[in-house]
Amino acid sequence: MKQMKSRWGRGAMCACLMIMVMALFTPCASGADTNAQLGYEVEDGSAIVTRYEGELKGDLLIPSELAVTGIADYAFYGCSSLTSVTIPDSVTSIGDSAFTECSGLTSIIIPDSVTSIGGSAFYQCSGLTSVTIGSGVTSIGGSTFYQCSSLASITIPGGVTNIGDSAFFECSGLTSVIIENGVTSIGDWAFYGCSSLTSVTIPDSVTSIGDYAFDGCSSLTSVTIPDSVTSIGDSAFDWYNEELALRVKQGSAAEQYAKDKDIAYVFID
Repeated sequence: MKQMKSRWGRGAMCACLMIMVMALFTPCASGADTNAQLGYEVEDGSAIVTRYEGELKGDLLIPSELAVTGIADYAFYGCSSLTSVTIPDSVTSIGDSAFTECSGLTSIIIPDSVTSIGGSAFYQCSGLTSVTIGSGVTSIGGSTFYQCSSLASITIPGGVTNIGDSAFFECSGLTSVIIENGVTSIGDWAFYGCSSLTSVTIPDSVTSIGDYAFDGCSSLTSVTIPDSVTSIGDSAFDWYNEELALRVKQGSAAEQYAKDKDIAYVFID
């Protein structure tokens, strides 16, 4: 009898804990549909947001009362009425396709606590105009901002080592890209079809530029490529503006690439 009572006590405690956690994960944000609820998984005292139930509208504040460490794959997939999301500083990862096709999403601030952004995380978020990537991010997955056609500018912090394949594919509204020193590789198709982009400066930390990385950037007139870059994909600058000039170091791989592709180039110090 004593053993049964002990088991019941542990079970009741777990049930109470789950009820308390559910209450914390009801969206509580100005303009959001208060009937919607967030689903989650809890492990070792921390939580991962896995899904939502109901219709989320407007601005979503992910509660910080419990240590939310991640946003799972597909967590907000297709939530087209969501306009902004506040991510708490406890989150360290954003999963694959977490916000795919959230076409109403206009801005997102990724805190410094986040270290990885999954593939297709913001795929076809066509209304997204502003993205702040925190300094803690070390990897941007493939197709992360694929066809975010309203995105006007982006700064990729130096903590990111690799810009994934197709990361900014056909971000046709993108006019400014700042790649900070620390990035080592730019993936295949990374900036393909960014037709409003006019100039790019590649930092000294980059060693490789992938195939088709800047293909279809029809407004691009100036790209500065340091001699740290030893590998440039065969079609990295295909379908380019006739006014494009690569700014290169004499004797560098970039100079040889320009010669091979009959692209204009000028020497830099």
